[in-house]
Amino acid sequence: MTNGLVLECTATVGASDVAGTIDVVSMKTDPTVSGVTELQVPLTENWIATDMYILDSADSGTSNPVVTMDKNRGRKLVQTPPLGSMLITNNTRPRFSPQPIGFEAGSIIRMFTFSTIDNDATADSIKFFVAFTIA
Repeated sequence: MTNGLVLECTATVGASDVAGTIDVVSMKTDPTVSGVTELQVPLTENWIATDMYILDSADSGTSNPVVTMDKNRGRKLVQTPPLGSMLITNNTRPRFSPQPIGFEAGSIIRMFTFSTIDNDATADSIKFFVAFTIA
């Protein structure tokens, strides 16, 4: 393992969306670049997702979604606990996955949020982070 990367991930849950609504996650590898909905692992690297967290309790919004991560546009690898439980300062924060998740060179990463609670009349701006080790 040579170094790491933290993706900044965002999604918007619409006002009054019901539980079970699916929204596409936008991912940034760097704060200065635009977000993308699909991210390809460089051909010279392998990425291993090791952690997922939010920095502020408001980042999970009213809808408190779970996040799914898939590989190569189809194979769902994980569904996380609701983001509200993933606050980085939470001493009892659950693991986002039973084990780290690997993405081989050239793999495509996508993520989606699934609302667990009916949203109120205001759209939610969901924000979370995913840490990767790069090999």
